[in-house]
Amino acid sequence: MHRFFVPLQDLDKEKGKAFLRDNRAAHIEKVLRLREGDEIIVSDGQGSSYLSVITRLGKNWVEADLKETLAGSREPELKVILAQSLVKGEKMDLVVQKATELGVKEIIPLVTHRTVVNLTPQKASRRIQRWSTIAREAAQQSHRDEIPFIGELAHLEDILTEKGEKALCLFLWLQEKRGSLKEILKNSKPFEELVIFVGPEGGFTSEEAELARCHGSFSATLGPRILRAETAALSALTIVLYELDDLGGYNE
Repeated sequence: MHRFFVPLQDLDKEKGKAFLRDNRAAHIEKVLRLREGDEIIVSDGQGSSYLSVITRLGKNWVEADLKETLAGSREPELKVILAQSLVKGEKMDLVVQKATELGVKEIIPLVTHRTVVNLTPQKASRRIQRWSTIAREAAQQSHRDEIPFIGELAHLEDILTEKGEKALCLFLWLQEKRGSLKEILKNSKPFEELVIFVGPEGGFTSEEAELARCHGSFSATLGPRILRAETAALSALTIVLYELDDLGGYNE
């Protein structure tokens, strides 16, 4: 069944109505060729989803009745944040898309010492809007209940300072030889939030690794092979979510 994210202002939960406008409406009518009486799933992007029935189709809008609140969640119990150093070209688009499919809750684009992507404030704003759209479309395609939040462009030290004391922070560093993700997760005290720091194409510097350790982060390795930045991000997310019993099957 097709799923659509609808902004909160277009959801009237008291009256049991949802309005899908513009691109969503065009996709329903012209691409999917759905009609009155067809069922869809409507999500608010914040965890609630509803089995709905299309009742009217207008020009650039579709009205649906919210028939039933869907029980159960497709979201990981743990809040996993990806702090990803900016990477070139469409690689960042790929990271946002696939990280969303895997279950990340938030993506923070980072500026680090070896970051080669230089964004003006105007370009950064446009990129964040683009990544937010990619996250919404990927969440819709993978039938998630929530859309990951795309944070503002940030510097490494600021995020380490903000997250270091309240979250388990995993700092992926090429020079680390012993700190496996599996062992770190196994031996860590209980935590409600996890942050994975991934460097740019050239990786983090030794000074950045020391800064991370000073803020309480665990240096971690993904193994003996050197991975591309986008591969490292998605591999780390997969490993973490598998070890936390989110990927690999259903939890009853």
